[in-house]
Amino acid sequence: MLPGMNALAWTRRYGRALVACAAAASVVGAVAAEAAPRKKGRGARGKVVRVERKLPQLASNAHVCSLYDIDIGYCRQEIDVGDVGLVLDDQGNYGRAAIRSVSRVVDACGLPVTWNIEIDTSQLTSRDYAYNAVVVFGHRLGDEARSLPPRGAAPADRPGEQITNVIDDDGDKRGDVMVTTYGCDEPGLGTPSRRPSMTCYDTWIEHRDEWRHARTDTVPACY
Repeated sequence: MLPGMNALAWTRRYGRALVACAAAASVVGAVAAEAAPRKKGRGARGKVVRVERKLPQLASNAHVCSLYDIDIGYCRQEIDVGDVGLVLDDQGNYGRAAIRSVSRVVDACGLPVTWNIEIDTSQLTSRDYAYNAVVVFGHRLGDEARSLPPRGAAPADRPGEQITNVIDDDGDKRGDVMVTTYGCDEPGLGTPSRRPSMTCYDTWIEHRDEWRHARTDTVPACY
């Protein structure tokens, strides 16, 4: 308050200015609060964006050949003399066996459909394995590896698709490699046709409790 000025006069002269300043400050504060970004807390709501999980591509060189005698069997894909696999049945792993001889079996069209093999059994821990034993190539197997019964539906469940082989590669009694077969006109596409142009063989790998497709092999059909 200035000297010689009473309270009433001071209020009349300066009171309105103070009120105006206070109002202006209030408006500025409100604008600043509106412009400032809001911090998101646990209770803040936002738009949920679903991100599709892209599964990794899998590949496999696993190749399963069947034995119908102690040292005689056949393969569905081409095999070479000197290739080494492991002999398995549903009781266990019998060790390493090398291919001693290979002969192609051709159909009426002259196309190879199977490869007959003879294996060297000299390194096996036993020759007392089941008649439906297999020789597995191109896949790492533990000492407790074994074959499992081909039960249940095939992963893709195509028309006429059947499971031919299931391999447990570590002895936990759960399948790690699977081979399925079905008639197809294009690789990977099953067909209900009674005269498909090919037979498809799919190799599947178990990955995090899911069967993942790893490879398709084809054999042309001859009629």
